[in-house]
Amino acid sequence: MKGKDLQPCEMKVMNVVWDEHPIRANRIAAILMPQTGWSKNTIYTLITRIVAKGLMQRTDPGFVCEPLITREEVQRKENQSFLDMLYHGSAKQLFARMIGDETLSAEDIAELRAMLDHVEEEAARNGQDPQN
Repeated sequence: MKGKDLQPCEMKVMNVVWDEHPIRANRIAAILMPQTGWSKNTIYTLITRIVAKGLMQRTDPGFVCEPLITREEVQRKENQSFLDMLYHGSAKQLFARMIGDETLSAEDIAELRAMLDHVEEEAARNGQDPQN
């Protein structure tokens, strides 16, 4: 996806496509027009840009759209970009900031602990050191 970043407006289109694919372009417009105030032409232009980036395919007849990249792939890339930009690539610094800025309930702490335990268990099962 390098060099093919999705702009925030394109991400809105992709979210609809991920949620409902295959989906016709006129249905994408029907969903987004009331949410965004964009015209149908604006939405079609965004679809064309995303297709040109190779992140979505559009087939005729019917102007049917399907993603060529998963939401998870975009999330992974965007997460890494965010970490690199603001936290020098350190997830630890991000979580320290988030935890420091928010009061966590005992339930929140237990959920986070369970997530970390799961990551450690998976790493151990795969013969990896979760500390690295």
